[in-house]
Amino acid sequence: MSGLHRAFVAVVPPPSVRAWADAAAHPAELLVPDLRWTRAEQRHITLQFLGPVADPAPVAEFVADAVRGRAPFTLSLGGGGAFPDARHASVLWLGVREGLDALTALATALASPDDRPFRAHFTLARANKPRDLRQAIAALDASGESESWTVDEVVLFDSENRADRSTHTEQARFRLVG
Repeated sequence: MSGLHRAFVAVVPPPSVRAWADAAAHPAELLVPDLRWTRAEQRHITLQFLGPVADPAPVAEFVADAVRGRAPFTLSLGGGGAFPDARHASVLWLGVREGLDALTALATALASPDDRPFRAHFTLARANKPRDLRQAIAALDASGESESWTVDEVVLFDSENRADRSTHTEQARFRLVG
């Protein structure tokens, strides 16, 4: 592995959950089509953003150590939200319904003491400037809950901005085996 542009560690839902998220987002997309909607195949739950990494080997070793001994757990998505708040939002997301405590513990194991607190979310879209997304959030809230799935690995990604979108490239997978 050569250096990484913008490394991050994430949980990637299975294709069926990403398809559910795409369907759940459709009514919101009709309400606010001018948001920058993320591509379904690139969607994930970021556990830790690492930034530029010159040598990925120590990072991979750190992630392997952080997840060692962690057991797989069940997760599901549901409910909408926005950052920093619904009236002045720049990011629209789905929340985590089931498995939040285990996901937070995993993210905490990957964090450094000076990191911001983990806020579990599955990003759907971004706005170029803050805007009121309360109607879109209500549409997401009405979509119910995804199927549950077992989180049994985390993925180290490299993110590179190309033209008008980011491209995430998988670098390594780390199993949760308990």
